Amino acid sequence: MTEPPYKRARRTDSKTMWEESEQRIPAREREDPRDRRDTKRREDRDRDRDRDRRYRSRSPRDSRVGRERARGGRDEPRDSKGGRDQRDGRSDRRGTDRDARSREERQPRDRPRERSKPRDKKRRSRSRSPKREKEQEIKKDIDTDREKTSLQIPEEESMERNTPPVSFKVGYSHDTVGQYHDHMELDEDTSKSSSKVKIKGKGKSKVVQEPEQEDDIIVEDDSMAAMEAMMGFGGFGTTHQKKVAGNNVSATIEPYERLMRLRTKGIKYIMGPKAVLLSFGRAADDAGDPSILSAEIARNANQSLLWGPYRPNVYFGVRPRIPKSFMGGLMWTRVDNFQDVQNNFRHTCEQGDGMAGYGWEEFDSRRGGQQTIYDKGNGIDIKTMFVKVPGGSHGGSWAARVRGTVRKDGPSDLKTTIIFYAGIEGLGSLEVEEVDMMGYEGDVTLKGESEGLGQYKVVVTGGRGFHPKATHPSYAEKPLDRTIVQSAIVPENILWQSKPILFQSLKAEIDRYLETYGEENAPPPEQVYTIKNSPGTGNLHMIQKVFEGNFEFDIIFNSGSAPKELSSQDVSIQIGETSKAFWAKFMETFDLMPPFDIEKLQRFSSNMFSNLLGGLGYFYGDSVVDRSYAPEYDEENEGFWEEAAEARGRRQEKLEGPSQLFTTVPSRPFFPRGFLWDEGFHLMPIAEWDMDLTLEIVKSWFDLIDQDGWIGREQILGAEARSKVPPEFQTQYPHYANPPTLFFIIDTFIEKLGALNGTAPQAREKLTKEPTIYSAHLQNPEIGLKYLEDIYPKLRKHYFWFRKTQSGDLKSYDRDAFSSKEAYRWRGRTATHLLTSGLDDYPRPQPPHPGELHVDLISWMGMMTKSLKNIATLLNLPDDIQEFSSIETAILRNIDDLHWSEKEKCYCDATIDDYEENFLVCHKGYISLFPFLTGLIEPESEKLGHVLNLLGDEEELWSQYGIRSLSKKNEFYGTGENYWRGPIWMNMNYLAVTQLLKYAKLPGPHQEKSRDLYTQLRLNLIKTVYESWAETGFAWEQYNPETGKGQRTQHFTGWTALVVKIMGMEDLSGGKYKYEGAHDEL
Repeated sequence: MTEPPYKRARRTDSKTMWEESEQRIPAREREDPRDRRDTKRREDRDRDRDRDRRYRSRSPRDSRVGRERARGGRDEPRDSKGGRDQRDGRSDRRGTDRDARSREERQPRDRPRERSKPRDKKRRSRSRSPKREKEQEIKKDIDTDREKTSLQIPEEESMERNTPPVSFKVGYSHDTVGQYHDHMELDEDTSKSSSKVKIKGKGKSKVVQEPEQEDDIIVEDDSMAAMEAMMGFGGFGTTHQKKVAGNNVSATIEPYERLMRLRTKGIKYIMGPKAVLLSFGRAADDAGDPSILSAEIARNANQSLLWGPYRPNVYFGVRPRIPKSFMGGLMWTRVDNFQDVQNNFRHTCEQGDGMAGYGWEEFDSRRGGQQTIYDKGNGIDIKTMFVKVPGGSHGGSWAARVRGTVRKDGPSDLKTTIIFYAGIEGLGSLEVEEVDMMGYEGDVTLKGESEGLGQYKVVVTGGRGFHPKATHPSYAEKPLDRTIVQSAIVPENILWQSKPILFQSLKAEIDRYLETYGEENAPPPEQVYTIKNSPGTGNLHMIQKVFEGNFEFDIIFNSGSAPKELSSQDVSIQIGETSKAFWAKFMETFDLMPPFDIEKLQRFSSNMFSNLLGGLGYFYGDSVVDRSYAPEYDEENEGFWEEAAEARGRRQEKLEGPSQLFTTVPSRPFFPRGFLWDEGFHLMPIAEWDMDLTLEIVKSWFDLIDQDGWIGREQILGAEARSKVPPEFQTQYPHYANPPTLFFIIDTFIEKLGALNGTAPQAREKLTKEPTIYSAHLQNPEIGLKYLEDIYPKLRKHYFWFRKTQSGDLKSYDRDAFSSKEAYRWRGRTATHLLTSGLDDYPRPQPPHPGELHVDLISWMGMMTKSLKNIATLLNLPDDIQEFSSIETAILRNIDDLHWSEKEKCYCDATIDDYEENFLVCHKGYISLFPFLTGLIEPESEKLGHVLNLLGDEEELWSQYGIRSLSKKNEFYGTGENYWRGPIWMNMNYLAVTQLLKYAKLPGPHQEKSRDLYTQLRLNLIKTVYESWAETGFAWEQYNPETGKGQRTQHFTGWTALVVKIMGMEDLSGGKYKYEGAHDEL
């Protein structure tokens, strides 16, 4: 942005205030559900239906259009006489996946085979399905809001795109209370399984009362109904406060000690390929009272995990893991002109903000961390240093130090306004402790009380920094060297819309200034863009400061039950101790192996991991689900994808919940919500850092499981989460599956349990030195065992839901296979996309057919089966061991029988051709590697050699930047949307490098080739991600296979952060590769 035409020089020391403390500049700156169907639904078959709209789960919105129907496999399409329509396929995230029914109604196999007959245009084929019980009538719950005056922003004046109008009153209270005042000193030195907080229906918490208003601002009212419709609340039925499986929040917050009863009898189990026999024969007396141990672990976890920056969608936002509780956040902009404020006000993370980079450089969810936001557009770098201090009975206290530093290319007298807001969504109270109608010269103190937090104080210190001088008469009534506070009461369901609420307040003041002084004598921008000073009682308090040049202030939350109140001096000490503890733990946990064991890559590694962990969020709210169980969702007819789209067009979704989820997110600006198959990859590095946190997140996901075993693949909980997703794409379907990557984490946990109990002495020594707060489930194996016992039924239910709903058809077609049962097909297919597989636009057989079999899905099923067999072995469940062993054998045999192509020497999807015969469709790429990626190929297998040849072929998948998603020789390479048609993805490459390492260490005919591929691939991946990060300041969603440049979504610190684990893998090169510091190259 252009600089103002003038620069003021009277603040010569402003820009250099913290030069000694800020020397380091980053490199970049430099029951079967079908039984519930209602037969009356069949009468609706001729109803007018809306065509479903396109959407994808993993690509920017501008890539969702212009898709063409891609064909692969058979060259001859079926025309209308051949039984298939040639309609354009639709990309639709609402693809369905229902379990395949038995094929007893098909023609006998001894009957002569004929080509498919034309479909009857008058009597369209429909999916055959059992009758369903009548769906219960669900009453709509009417939410009541506090009394409020309607105050709304006209659409043409709104500064927030697609933001509904808001309603609130502004005012203050004249209650005088004692002042809480801390003087800030600048200082550059800078417990186990989580206990859920009990939520009570109605407590004795104070309810915020609307204060008497001296000034009411009223503009046109567009009605709350219109606002709710814009926010995605309208147009649905509701299951609010109804019993819906998977959404009972109170069931997840029962006392944790009930989950920690110690098994006192001897338990023998076998773990992993080493078949190590472990035995816990000690009695409960020898280990101590398990209830006491469990309670202590729960207490520690509550202290360390209750609070956090658990609003990853905003640049800095803090909240506890309590529904409808305290919520805080930051907003800021430069105010040296009138033109840029509207577009430069920062709050939510946006890809279009033009940041030079941002994110956590250090972060530990137990203690805190440091984040820097390089705001090029506003000419300032904002640093937030967040620390947590345990103590008391309500999760302890926390503090955030906010520091602004003018960028090198910015003016020394840069004027910045920054606002911290604090709100409370549910029952409770929050008010300004002392009222000053001229603004606050020192600290601002809020006092509050709410369920789960007890009594507390929030102090915003006066801080340090210069302020703009008086240049206009308006300064006298609102001096800018003071802190401005505005208290308001707003409907709690729109409290999260802090930015439009702020804009509304700013507009009111702008109008007042213009009326008072006129356009010719208007105040300067820094004065105009201030809110009215009206402190008092409310459920939303905005605290505004205006600075010139560099600045710093603290936000301190003091729990009333903590033994000591924090001061700014304490915050300085905590910041230094937290940073020191982070680096000590990071260097021990992620010990980078050659040639990556250098300082520059350690900083890079810390950034990647901290942003992954810093993306941890707590989400609470209702979700949109279609539980109509339409017969079309069975997908058993030719043309099923068109029938399913018409069924979705009937819009039978409803709101259900609320639910809660504790999870990391793939990308703070673009995907700030939970994705099921992403989360398993996210947790792989986190499991190395904090196993107890990892298990808490896994538990949170499986607490969402419904009575059938389904977990929604994308969790869009509440209005704030839905604001990032177009309304027509918010619906989840209980027949959609998603790759079950969380089973990887369960396997990791079992392996670590074995490491602690004798299989690896060094690992045992390391774990026993670690604080219990990170690894209590490992240091106390009886507690870890109890965790597995508790979660195992849910894992098993989820597994058998897969087997029912995603089964493939073997009996209706001539397919030779070892097992007549083990075949699988993703539901949710469209002509060009298969979103449920996670690989969206990867080429599949064309046209779609109900007889398809997908090699990636059967590979996932094999991985799940092995994982469950391991748990059953650990828990000494012989019947389950036998069952899963039998299924595992059948799957491994059928992968070869059904999906191996002798002609192409790779694994392929299967479909049915025009003659009703089995046919393999081989689009070489990630799909072809899946039995290898999931660890299902024996090291002596001949097929492994062919897979390695494909992987290492530069004309197929290999590139100097990583493994391509689709072969260069494939006709669809780089075509269409080009999402999974060539670009390099870190999650798939991580699985590949992991398996290559495994085979490189196992004797066999492919050991040497595996070692060579592993060594080179490991180097290529780190070089690709690091160089793009150093150039742009961001990790990216995917990487260009021809240039290595990052592309698509920026700040994609989800599974791209797996490079941290890759750098910690063994160096098998024998020192062949060194780091060349002169050119920053490997």
